[in-house]
Amino acid sequence: MDDAPAPFRFFRDFLCDRCGDCFAACPYLELSREEAKKEIASLIEQGRSRALEVCNTCHTCDVACPNGADPYELVLERWWERRRGGLPTTARLVTPSEPCNIWSCLKAIMPADELALLRSWDDFSPREEICLTGFYTSVVPYIMRARVLEGLPKVVGSEALFGCAGDIYKTGRFDLVEQIARRLERVFGELGVKRVVASMSAEGMVLKHILPERFGARFGFEVTTLEEWLLERLLAGEVKVTSPLGMKVAVHDNCLSKLEGGRLQGVIREIVERTGCRVVEPAHHGERSMCCGFGAAAARFRVMDIMSSGYRRLKELEATGADAAVIYCPACLFILSVIREMAGARIPFYHPVELVEAAAGGRPDRRHEERAWDMMAVISNHLVKYALFPSHRRDFQPATVSPEVEPLPELPPWDRTRMKALATLYHSPVVQNRAMRAAISLGFKAAVGGYDLARKRRLGLKS
Repeated sequence: MDDAPAPFRFFRDFLCDRCGDCFAACPYLELSREEAKKEIASLIEQGRSRALEVCNTCHTCDVACPNGADPYELVLERWWERRRGGLPTTARLVTPSEPCNIWSCLKAIMPADELALLRSWDDFSPREEICLTGFYTSVVPYIMRARVLEGLPKVVGSEALFGCAGDIYKTGRFDLVEQIARRLERVFGELGVKRVVASMSAEGMVLKHILPERFGARFGFEVTTLEEWLLERLLAGEVKVTSPLGMKVAVHDNCLSKLEGGRLQGVIREIVERTGCRVVEPAHHGERSMCCGFGAAAARFRVMDIMSSGYRRLKELEATGADAAVIYCPACLFILSVIREMAGARIPFYHPVELVEAAAGGRPDRRHEERAWDMMAVISNHLVKYALFPSHRRDFQPATVSPEVEPLPELPPWDRTRMKALATLYHSPVVQNRAMRAAISLGFKAAVGGYDLARKRRLGLKS
């Protein structure tokens, strides 16, 4: 391991007493207290731990630490040490400056009405109040057309903002996070913005906490979330519930909702209850909530890690016996929607905006199933390139992030052709029939089961 001093130090070693509370609480390691003590000591002193292979970036260890030492940030620091020379190829999907990123691929197959919506958001003319779309709101833009969002500030955003560095932070590439922070300072400064309503709450938390507290970003604006804005309208009577839904609803909490003592989690539950629904909690919830699966990629950037982790979470949501699940992070929503389709699950998913829209007598524009198959086309395109082109398998060094907002690279012609062909296939009767869907479900569950068993044996984890 490189003995040079790390330029970024966020783990507070001086507060850590090696008690093991952090890793004993980890829902992925599932260690006894004594094992957890050894594991955190090994990570601190030798830079080695099974946590580096199974971490889902769920922040549970930070919440569990009684001393505020931020052990999750130690995991990130160790990843930083390993990844300064480059990121694994799958990270190209969430790096907007790379060709064949998620957003460029999706735009090749998105319907015209959604593309028009995205173009209308790419407007950085000065204004004091905005709704920031968020990285993954751009994957499910149809949510933002709900009538209950009338009165929302002008929707502004672009994938070129790198999702306010939320994904890059999870990889441990702190140098890129710092560059993104400087870009955001410039963009928001030129906008003259005083208040930001974050359509993706996780990005709101990055703007409020991670970038200012870790990277010294100076933002002269207030940050609130779309869910908080929506609850205010419900409480003020500006949105009226005319058709109580009467469902049992399981809530999936995202990773960064654990900040601020889980205050946002309470906001979500109040919204759910005000729509006439009753909350039933999955086994892991609140400060112990599990990842949707997306964060599982951060450890090794393997698609099977996402599938395995996401399926585990889906089964927890189903086990509640809920009529539906509420998923308020757009990233969690699209990942769990993909897992749901692959597994052949029936539990419907709602974003809180959709739940309120339905309770207010509206008809939400629900496209989650269709978008899940679009995302499978994106993933398939990546896997085809990985299999056919050795150059696509190599680690890559992301381009420097300039202070200027730059357009996304054009999708290469052959990728555009493949994307359209794959999307056409996945939406066709060849795939969308009962026999094929059953076969996909059986194959998916068998693959995930075998993968989980092999990984647990290799790492010596509980089976």
